[in-house]
Amino acid sequence: MGFRDGIPNNSELFATALKVLIHTISTHKDDDFVPLTEEDYDSLVVLLGELTDVVRGDENHLFAPLMEFILVLIEKYDHAHNPELAARIQTDRAKHASNTENDLVAG
Repeated sequence: MGFRDGIPNNSELFATALKVLIHTISTHKDDDFVPLTEEDYDSLVVLLGELTDVVRGDENHLFAPLMEFILVLIEKYDHAHNPELAARIQTDRAKHASNTENDLVAG
């Protein structure tokens, strides 16, 4: 898709639309959406890697909401197809969030 080629017009609208999609898909049950195929999943993993190279941890980057949206889709797929892995990832995220919060309070 060429994320490195430039930023689309109306970038704020783009980011806002992605935030709405993220919230929508995060709050619905798994069966409310068309499930991903394995090919879809593989494509999203590749796309996430490309976006990670572009965004590089910048939470204010235009594509940060897109990364979050893709992560939600990947997590839903993992939860449906690999529940043990999904549970472990969720536990690791909770630990990381707790550690980050503790670092902020201590720092």
